[in-house]
Amino acid sequence: MPVDLRALVLPAFEGIAAAPLEGEVDPWRAAYDLDETTAIEGVPAPLYHGECGLGVVPTGIGKTAAATTTAAVCASDAVTVDEALVLSVGIAGAPPDIPIGSVVLADTVLDWDDKCRFDPDDGEIPVATNPYTGEAGVFDVNPGLLSRAQSLGADADLASVDDEPVLTVGTNVCADELWHGRTVAERVSWFVEERESGPYQATEMEDSGTAAALERFGLGDRYLSVRGVSNHDRPDPGVSARASFFGPDSDADTESAFETGLENAVRVARTVVDDALE
Repeated sequence: MPVDLRALVLPAFEGIAAAPLEGEVDPWRAAYDLDETTAIEGVPAPLYHGECGLGVVPTGIGKTAAATTTAAVCASDAVTVDEALVLSVGIAGAPPDIPIGSVVLADTVLDWDDKCRFDPDDGEIPVATNPYTGEAGVFDVNPGLLSRAQSLGADADLASVDDEPVLTVGTNVCADELWHGRTVAERVSWFVEERESGPYQATEMEDSGTAAALERFGLGDRYLSVRGVSNHDRPDPGVSARASFFGPDSDADTESAFETGLENAVRVARTVVDDALE
């Protein structure tokens, strides 16, 4: 008998060997009775699940991993997700006006890599929309599902680092590259506006792959992206991008902000998951 799920959570990873960070799977295993595992062909990690109807499986980092894992789960005879709510839940970067620990519910997921890139010249923005892919690369979240998630998530108690975090709705920009810096942020902002999807409020590396795979299986209208802000996507004034990202204080700051961003994303997502499991 296949595992019949009412909700499927897709974190990116269980742990990162290069960084002392909690895995995005861990809070779910701590909060729910997910003592059973099922292997799914094409997915490197097991599906964690239990009698509650919730399944959790890490996709891997990046759009390729996310799309491959999501497609493998959708196509598998080992699990049934046709009626399941599907959520990407994890950390994200954000512009500096959005406080660390804030949670972004995506109304649009935009693929930053679906573009043309040119040599810089004459001060023009060296990127343009891709003339060969049309409207591809822009995924609009089901507004009814989003509205329900926003209403439920408003009751979540959000932990803070410095400024008071907020629950917000907006565009999520997904990229295969891990980027940081003022110049790149300016180009991302320009591109988002060019695609009539701005302004953006979160940046991450998986969700357009997940959304594309779900659309292929007719499940795009059952998808939500819930991202907790763990870092800002550019340095403070007077600080270089490399120093901001790799500087001597970055490790401690990153760990605290990561934990808060993930904790708050899970708190909001759990209000939606619990509603789906009732």
